[in-house]
Amino acid sequence: MLEYTTYSKYIRALLDLAPVETSIQAGENVDIGRGCKIQGDISLGDEVRIGSNTTLDGKVTIEDGTNLVDRNEVIGTVQIGKYCAIARRVTFQGRNHLMHNPGIQMRFYREKLDDRLEEVTNGPIVIGSDVWIGTESIILSDVEIGSGAVIGAGSIVTDDVEPYSVVAGVPAQHKKWRFSEHIREQLLEEKWWEWSEQKIQRNREFFQTDLRTVDDLQSLVR
Repeated sequence: MLEYTTYSKYIRALLDLAPVETSIQAGENVDIGRGCKIQGDISLGDEVRIGSNTTLDGKVTIEDGTNLVDRNEVIGTVQIGKYCAIARRVTFQGRNHLMHNPGIQMRFYREKLDDRLEEVTNGPIVIGSDVWIGTESIILSDVEIGSGAVIGAGSIVTDDVEPYSVVAGVPAQHKKWRFSEHIREQLLEEKWWEWSEQKIQRNREFFQTDLRTVDDLQSLVR
């Protein structure tokens, strides 16, 4: 069942093309670009931005304020937290091919045999809040990326990433930390992404501060 009340005529037309089993729940001020493919159980928080020609396919949750730039693929069971920055052509590959049958292509089974090849997964993909994922990165199934982490462009992430870790490479490996251990602990305790709109506006100085120069995060919070 499709659920929409405030979408533009273009988005309503897009949703009408989705399979009947598709369910889409969206918060306020959601923006979905042209050419997107959306199917499955989809939940979009307030002020989510989905760039053009992006695919959301599966059980996908994207929380408040997160941006996906153009041509992303979010496939399988994927949860993305708040205020994340997802660059162009990032793939969240939450499903895989079954490899133990004679054929491996899903279209072959669908068109030649009028059958459906079972999809397999190692587990869901879980992305924390305030995460930056660089262009053309690939996130594989059963991966959790902690809040505040940064994934370098072109990386393939096969294992969990700790909060505020900067990783890159194939496979992605830890390169450095965004902040000192003391500041990382305070940020994870504060969870600014859970603040109300009013508190965010009140703490403009906090968001404009280079935290590498700070010893006590609490001294900045209003």
